[in-house]
Amino acid sequence: MGVPLLLPLLLLVQTCIPATWGLRCMRCTRTGNCQVEECAPGQDLCRTTVLRTWQESEELEVMETGCAHSEKTNRTMSYRIGMQIITLTEAVCGSDLCNRLRPGRARTFPRSRYLECVSCASSDLSCERGWVQSLQCRDPQELCLEVVTHQNLEGSPKDEPHSRGCGNLPGCPGPTGFHNNHTFHFLRCCNTTKCNGGPVLELQHLPLNGLQCYSCEGNSTHGCSSEEISLTACRGPMNQCMEATGTNGPGNARYTVRGCTAPSWCQSLHVAEAFGLTHVNVSCCSGDRCNDPMRDIHLRRGGAPQPGPAHLSLTITLLLTVRLWGGTFLWT
Repeated sequence: MGVPLLLPLLLLVQTCIPATWGLRCMRCTRTGNCQVEECAPGQDLCRTTVLRTWQESEELEVMETGCAHSEKTNRTMSYRIGMQIITLTEAVCGSDLCNRLRPGRARTFPRSRYLECVSCASSDLSCERGWVQSLQCRDPQELCLEVVTHQNLEGSPKDEPHSRGCGNLPGCPGPTGFHNNHTFHFLRCCNTTKCNGGPVLELQHLPLNGLQCYSCEGNSTHGCSSEEISLTACRGPMNQCMEATGTNGPGNARYTVRGCTAPSWCQSLHVAEAFGLTHVNVSCCSGDRCNDPMRDIHLRRGGAPQPGPAHLSLTITLLLTVRLWGGTFLWT
């Protein structure tokens, strides 16, 4: 007699309770506004991103938290602008509200010293003019880094085309990167004293590797129309052709990126973060001109679509952070 009465109750419970619960993270903006956020599918981690600047006895900290892509990893980068030291750290965790801010004593600049690296930034043109300084890495896992990013190869007031310093970033030891006729991203890491010195790296300084790929950025009517697609000669470690698609901006407009890539860049996370895309599908291939837009993309091997919004990585956030001291922050 008890079983028939129990069945409707079980059906009611199944109807009212969702089959699965998404990860919950604290979402805090740099203004201090915090709330609990249920993460979108594909965002299986919580993140805490911290920007710190040190200048003599002054310290300044800005923190943001939220959900993160499942491929995110912990990362750090530090570099100098004049007398300032700028440090960005991003930590991820995988349990509910694990990125909740906990009260306690404010963190101070670490005093331990490890690898010594060359440091400069385009914010004060110290890289371009050879005004490099030394920077002592503060973590034993950090390497010397050189990061280059040219968006649309035109530059803007928010770009940091060149930066050198200490850090632990995805893609190390590298080198790794992507380029087409519009954009150039490059990361080089090394582990000996001041190994990241020398002239600033420009795309034309890298040797041709014999591969040609189709190049474009945009949609089928603007940026990647048949009239705008062109060939680019691949250079350096960018020895595969890539085609990536995703959604960009209001209305989830479809966006396509084609060009030359290093194998380690054939991941949805790198592309999503570099170009601000969501629902990314990446396809890479090794043959000459193999990312021909006329070919069926399903015939090429590549990553599966990754749903959910992608937050900008530490590297890209850093490259968009130009004037830090004085209260101006360029965060996206």
